[in-house]
Amino acid sequence: MTMTVRRWRVLAAAMASTVVLGGCSSGGDAERSPAANGGQQINAQEASSLREGGELRIPVDALPTNYNPLQINGARVVTWQLSEALLPSAFRDGPDGRHRLAEDFFSSAELTSESPQVVTYEINEDATWSNGRAMDWEDLESQARSLSGADTAFEGYSNVGYSDIEKVERGASDKQAVVTFETPFAEWQGLFNLIAPKEVTGNADAFNTAWVDAPTITAGPFIVNSIDETAKTIAVERNSDWWGEKPPLDQIVFRALDPSARADALANNEIDLYPIGGDIDLFTRAQSIDGVEIRQAPERKAGQITFNGAEGAALADEQLRIAVAQALDPAAVTTVLMDRIVPGAEPVGNHILPPTDAGYVDNSATLPHDAGAAGQLLDELGWTAQNGGVRTKDGAPLELRLLAQNTPVGNTVSGVLRDQLTAAGIGVQVNSVSPDQFYDEYLIPGNFDLAAFEWTKSASPFAHDRPVFQKPEGDDAGSNYGRIYIPEIDALYDRGLTELDADKRNEIANEIDVLAWKYAHHLPLYADSGAYAVRAELANYGARGLGAYGFESAGWQE
Repeated sequence: MTMTVRRWRVLAAAMASTVVLGGCSSGGDAERSPAANGGQQINAQEASSLREGGELRIPVDALPTNYNPLQINGARVVTWQLSEALLPSAFRDGPDGRHRLAEDFFSSAELTSESPQVVTYEINEDATWSNGRAMDWEDLESQARSLSGADTAFEGYSNVGYSDIEKVERGASDKQAVVTFETPFAEWQGLFNLIAPKEVTGNADAFNTAWVDAPTITAGPFIVNSIDETAKTIAVERNSDWWGEKPPLDQIVFRALDPSARADALANNEIDLYPIGGDIDLFTRAQSIDGVEIRQAPERKAGQITFNGAEGAALADEQLRIAVAQALDPAAVTTVLMDRIVPGAEPVGNHILPPTDAGYVDNSATLPHDAGAAGQLLDELGWTAQNGGVRTKDGAPLELRLLAQNTPVGNTVSGVLRDQLTAAGIGVQVNSVSPDQFYDEYLIPGNFDLAAFEWTKSASPFAHDRPVFQKPEGDDAGSNYGRIYIPEIDALYDRGLTELDADKRNEIANEIDVLAWKYAHHLPLYADSGAYAVRAELANYGARGLGAYGFESAGWQE
């Protein structure tokens, strides 16, 4: 397939965590002992040693609005979490955060040529869809075509990487797919994670709407048992036709539950764990619940502030945006939010690479917090201080709308930011909205000047984050919700996505980061705690850190 359109479109919640406030933390009787950087705290046990059967009850923020994880409305954290139990992938994230071949679905996936770039996939001989059809090369061909961007009727969440594919062909058998790239794509291991069947990806109508109510054809260790919109639950049960190692659990239930209700639900034996993030109440409550422990491991999730630089917005003025950024203090936000959960936590200093990444460099000195410099720049821009009140220019006050989610973490973060901006003479109207309104009604339409929420990163940072910086075209801004476009960054992404050397890619990532600081594209704040409150007898699940969820090995100790 020849690339005819190049779009980088990702829904807010696809890359953003479900809530600015929905991090993870854990509590319990046991003393908290954070995992080593890049590790996990999941009470690792041999699956064969666990109790046969049982149920795992997991709280989520909301049920999916589309169960196709490749479709723009389905590209939400909850959909991807559920899909890991139901759908194939070429690779999964290992405990160290690196891509690992998903051997239940593929016996190999190798770069077999560099010029042109060719990747050959060998599909597991036993891999079979729930309708009885063998998984084959046409599933990969159909998915690559649907996400290429060539046919805009497919509402794909992102075409990064897929738009670089020239063709997908049958190899030596139906179980071999040969993928040839028109343009080199360095992060090819991030493609085909997850995979939907060709019955869904074969035409746009099916792609966009066939799974609005439920995923009907799956291939994983679990299969959908029931979806109850009234009870807001999704139950998946062990797949009796699963060809891999038998999962210990009989069933997993995902339940939409407000974070404020989760501690009581855990104490009342209604759920089996919950993420804490930066919620000190959830953290404290977890420490007092019998039989619950805190598991903690660093994740690729971080809070940040998005600036609205769209045409006509107040912060379209680059110098004003820089002044606002310098008035904000990420270290102070991090301390207030995280210090009791992660003592000594430091702010995030990179827009592209998380602190857990080997290539991470703190480049925040490019645009450091400096209240004095912020005030001086505001003076130079004509925003005059008014006896400790809101600055004005030509009689108009400097007032900004701060969008946040109405949750304990969202309220804490917005409160600290409001105080910092107020100290700089900037008026702040905090707009605290419910999580189910945050994206569709406020963030995506651009109804804000500053927005506080979390990004979730990936093991493929170039492919994953390019939509954050993409050039807005009409209503399509990808995940660049602030609509701030920096051409130099676009050019660096072109280089990074074709650079096969990992060290050189990291150098390019840090060049991008310096420019993101320089132009105040958005402002990184804090790293999520990575902590969870988990029942102590739950094994192979909890603080997964950089790894996959691992539903197929989760279970209960005898």
